Amino acid sequence: MPRRSLRFGTLAAALALMSFGSPPASAQEWPSRPVTLVVTFAAGSSDDVLARIVSARLSEILGQQVIVENVAGAGGMTGVSRVAKAPADGYQAVLGGTGTFAANQTLYKKPLYNAVQDFAPTALIAEQPILLVARKDLPADNLQEFIAYAKASQRQLQYGSGGVGSATHLG
Repeated sequence: MPRRSLRFGTLAAALALMSFGSPPASAQEWPSRPVTLVVTFAAGSSDDVLARIVSARLSEILGQQVIVENVAGAGGMTGVSRVAKAPADGYQAVLGGTGTFAANQTLYKKPLYNAVQDFAPTALIAEQPILLVARKDLPADNLQEFIAYAKASQRQLQYGSGGVGSATHLG
């Protein structure tokens, strides 16, 4: 069983209740003190804005303050690692996404946490589209053609990324 699988059950219920606008029916021991929601990117980022909107409503529902704390660095791994190492008591949660829980597991030789073993998803609170964009004169008109072109031209291609490196060779 994943280490964090039951950790945020009440938090997940509170997130679900946000859409209904009603507080939990019965008083619970948790939370008896403020909860920290770690955002793995800088203040003002889209993740930070989302976390502040969610934390305000969660604070109302839980009857305890939900503090947003920005712990940026290493493509989000610094903040996620901190929550992975925190006591499994439900007082620290992390707002993560595909970068922090999927890409980092393959981009880094030694990630600071194991996304599968250390965490379990509790709630989907937003969806963000991801686009693959290429130059207009690239000789590929769809994804299949792009993949074939990239495989054949690895040494000449570069890509831009908000993660590890800003312009990196594919080959």
